[in-house]
Amino acid sequence: MTSFSTLSHEIEEIAARCAPGVVQVEARPGRPASGVLWDDNMVVTADHVVEEDDLIRVTGPPTMVKATVAGRDRGSDLVVLRTQGLRAKPLARGSSSDVRPGHLVLALGNPGNHQVTLGIVTGFSRPFRSWRGGETHHLIHTTAELLPGFSGGPLVDTEGRVIGINSWHYGRGVTLALPIDRAARVVQSLRTYGRIRRAYLGLGAQSLPLAEGNQFGVSTGMLVVALEPGGPAATAGLEQGDVIVTFDGDPVPRLDPLFDALRDLEVGSTHRLQVFRAGQVKDLDITLGERP
Repeated sequence: MTSFSTLSHEIEEIAARCAPGVVQVEARPGRPASGVLWDDNMVVTADHVVEEDDLIRVTGPPTMVKATVAGRDRGSDLVVLRTQGLRAKPLARGSSSDVRPGHLVLALGNPGNHQVTLGIVTGFSRPFRSWRGGETHHLIHTTAELLPGFSGGPLVDTEGRVIGINSWHYGRGVTLALPIDRAARVVQSLRTYGRIRRAYLGLGAQSLPLAEGNQFGVSTGMLVVALEPGGPAATAGLEQGDVIVTFDGDPVPRLDPLFDALRDLEVGSTHRLQVFRAGQVKDLDITLGERP
């Protein structure tokens, strides 16, 4: 079993190795925050800490530089900052799909000097709807305390890989982090388009019980009750009265699971719907559109 002394040295080594990639962000009066060096001249931090778009300063290797907002998403509480002269090695990123309850994690911050807290992953939150209207269906819950100024800093695993972005935006006194897989998709969209492109189907539907012993082996489908003219669903050939039974092979008993799936899918990607129409089964390919 690893001794406390060995564990202490390992934590110290991880914190020191990650320190160059954790920067200080000053974008609100008297309350510095933290950020993650994502790439050369690019920093990711919490959106709620950036209150002054025209006067943003980032302190990291080798010095303090000015920054501008490249894109922000209030729903996930992320903002991408563009800087000049910030060229330290970005932090390595892991995969939040590998995170399990009981894993040791470190919360890192740099509100003026580098700080670290230790905790474990206690589980994952229920779907969270922020006061800004955004919804996230999967947050990492840990015991690693968020000290003042830690918002926007990384949550890292025992290999020093970022697995989440910490934020008090999700509730003070509770340590919740946006999973890095979700954060990476948000950052890529902000970096490429300056906004979040959210996929949608362009239809209205409601749950419909199916007869027992049906060929699909499911008890409920989604009855299509409305279609947006020219929208993705209409273009794919769906009709009012169709019953959607599966989406990419997975049952679709209610709207919520379908919306959850859409959050993780790319605009322009194509997927297979299995529908029941007038006693017949049809397979339709639908290309997701961008929600207006």
